[in-house]
Amino acid sequence: MVLILTPGFLIFEMTVVRPALIEIYKPGIAKQCLHIFLCMFCFINVTGNMMMSIYFDGNLKDKKLKPTEGGDYCELCKTHRPPKAWHCKRCNVCILRRDHHCFFFSRCIGLYNRRYYLLYLAYIHITMIYSTYYNYYFVSSKFKDHGFFLAVLRILNPLLRFFIPEPMSTKDLYVMLFLFNVGLIAWSAILFRFHMKNTLRGVTAHEYRDPAKNHWRENLVSVFGRRWYLAIIWPFVDSPS
Repeated sequence: MVLILTPGFLIFEMTVVRPALIEIYKPGIAKQCLHIFLCMFCFINVTGNMMMSIYFDGNLKDKKLKPTEGGDYCELCKTHRPPKAWHCKRCNVCILRRDHHCFFFSRCIGLYNRRYYLLYLAYIHITMIYSTYYNYYFVSSKFKDHGFFLAVLRILNPLLRFFIPEPMSTKDLYVMLFLFNVGLIAWSAILFRFHMKNTLRGVTAHEYRDPAKNHWRENLVSVFGRRWYLAIIWPFVDSPS
């Protein structure tokens, strides 16, 4: 689903929203180039971190490990697994330092893709704020006076349609898109806060009630690597921990 929605969202913004705003507000060439650069920067980081999250997961399939202190033996995978490795029923394999199974990616988040997952959430949040700002001007330009706010209220509370009658139109679809953007801002913020807090504390989603482990800087490096300053702006950089 996300593999379709992500490029589809970019195509809509670049082919529908951007031309409409240029026609209305007539920004200069420099400003247009800046927004194209920012749009592509966000798109590359969202899609790049998404693809890397799907490609890397740290599974123990077909790997025969030796017993380790604090580890155990998985009867399903028929292999020894180190501490913090969990068996995922959906993936049917043990994942190193498993955090959780991501429904949207159909992959487990673990040792090798936690960095990409966190950065995906961060850039989704940034992108939604950025796009919602411009979508507001795009959608509000379709209405006169206070029509945009009334349309928002009618969607949030359908009973208002009895008092403010107006037939459904394409404008209402744009308003729903705007509200969807706002919802994604809240959703991504909640997820990022939860998982980033666990990262700083050195725990996984399974251990979120456990006390913090190690210093927060060490925990960050263990996830983002020693070249974290490059990892946060480019998803394909090698950043060993």
